[in-house]
Amino acid sequence: MEILQITKNKKFKPALITGALIILSLIIWYYIKISSIDLVSAKEFDKILKTSKIEKIYIKDRYIFLNSNKGSFKAPLSAIDSKNILKNYPVEIYSKSSNTLVVVAVFLLLSILVTLLFILRKNSEQKEYAINLENKDEFATNIEPIFNNNISFDDVAGISEIKDDVMEIVEFLKNPIKYKALGVKLPKGVLLIGPPGVGKTLLAKAISSEAGVPFFYHSGASFVQIYAGMGPKKVKELFDAAKEHSPSIIFIDEIDAVGKSREAFSNDEREATLNQLLIEMDGFEDSNVVVIGATNRIDILDGALLRPGRFDRRLFIDLPNIKEREQILKLYLKDKKFDFNISEVAKITTGFSPAAISSLINEAQIYALKNKKSVISIGDIYAVKDRVVFGKKKVPILSAKEKEIQALYNATKAAIAVWLGFSFDKVTLMNNFDFLKEESIISKKTLLNRVYVLLSGSLNLKNRFKDIYSIALEDKKEALNLLEIINNDYELFVNKKTTLDEINKNVNELIIRLNDIIDILAQQLLESEILKYSEVKKRLDEVF
Repeated sequence: MEILQITKNKKFKPALITGALIILSLIIWYYIKISSIDLVSAKEFDKILKTSKIEKIYIKDRYIFLNSNKGSFKAPLSAIDSKNILKNYPVEIYSKSSNTLVVVAVFLLLSILVTLLFILRKNSEQKEYAINLENKDEFATNIEPIFNNNISFDDVAGISEIKDDVMEIVEFLKNPIKYKALGVKLPKGVLLIGPPGVGKTLLAKAISSEAGVPFFYHSGASFVQIYAGMGPKKVKELFDAAKEHSPSIIFIDEIDAVGKSREAFSNDEREATLNQLLIEMDGFEDSNVVVIGATNRIDILDGALLRPGRFDRRLFIDLPNIKEREQILKLYLKDKKFDFNISEVAKITTGFSPAAISSLINEAQIYALKNKKSVISIGDIYAVKDRVVFGKKKVPILSAKEKEIQALYNATKAAIAVWLGFSFDKVTLMNNFDFLKEESIISKKTLLNRVYVLLSGSLNLKNRFKDIYSIALEDKKEALNLLEIINNDYELFVNKKTTLDEINKNVNELIIRLNDIIDILAQQLLESEILKYSEVKKRLDEVF
């Protein structure tokens, strides 16, 4: 339809241009003619009037005009005895309305020119869009699936905790009819959440390979187009192709690029694309297609994308702990010659993602080859470690002292949290834990206990090392905010305000009571870099 419209406009343009030029020519001719009439004095005008054959006399504006066989002349009206002329000659008088006609003509001409420019611009845009439609293959979605990527779960090390979850998805995809017969619904979406380089894309490919289903890969950024409507079009084409090859997997990497919250980030094209994605996910109830999204920014995703029925499962992939790093190192060193202890390298790579470990081994091998060695040594690892840390793949590396501080901080919080009845999944050396079972109605006592947990780590560090550390800044901010809520909102029911000194005293008493267990947990965290809730609970139950 757009191409037909352009053809009609092209036929209309020559007539429009010709008309505008004719009007412009007439106006120019008129003013040239008027300005070329000779101006004479009143005496000369009277002489011409008496000695010439008069063809026409007319009055316009401030002049009286005379057309005769001797030519055309004009004289100032104020200098002529116009009454005498009016008695003896037929005189035409042009009112100011004639000037108005000229003004109107000029206005019409300008309007035509503006319209012409608008049409030219519009046609240019339509022509460009028509060309894009004619060459739509240039912008077409790459909807060819990967059928055999030869990646298994054996190729993905360091994710032992979530393998059970993803194996269920594999079984769903392998035997969809079996599960449907039992009334079990295939999960529509799985969201992989974790920092860059932890292997989210590799895991998605492994799920596809293990299930033996086609794999459709797209990045969220590829849906964000400069041409209106292309993003939703790509989404629809992708889902149509996935349905044709079902059971299948759609993997959208960096889904936050297209799935950002519509309240915080306004963009018409992205919103249209997101709406299309939501519609498509609602529309394949029985199509045996699973959408896997990957992000490291779940906090900015739109609420509609996260609601039940879309991404039913969320799998959090953390940075690998020491045991997982050993597994990853074994995997990447499988076909390489080396003469170092893998456990030693695992200890010095705290905070490394699988991608960073891969880069470390590769850089170490290159370094060894430069030095004409065929075997990677521990010296090669140390030689390139800083390049990985401070180069393109920056990772947070802790010194031995920093590890001790971090372990004591997190172990203290974990012990106090379990003692006060809070639950959590796990605590790692690098990451803090999050409170689970968040109630919608919270008592003052519960809020106060949360403050105890948030402040316990920093208080124990101060007791042990006689210093204050930056690690506690965020926890202190949250604790002070909660304390303000307690002392303001709950003041209606409790006359006495809770002071920070009082809290510190109570928390220190708890730390002293649990000190031996905290030390054991801190040492365990140093060695394995992970503490599970069940392990902390078991330690406390054994003593108390």
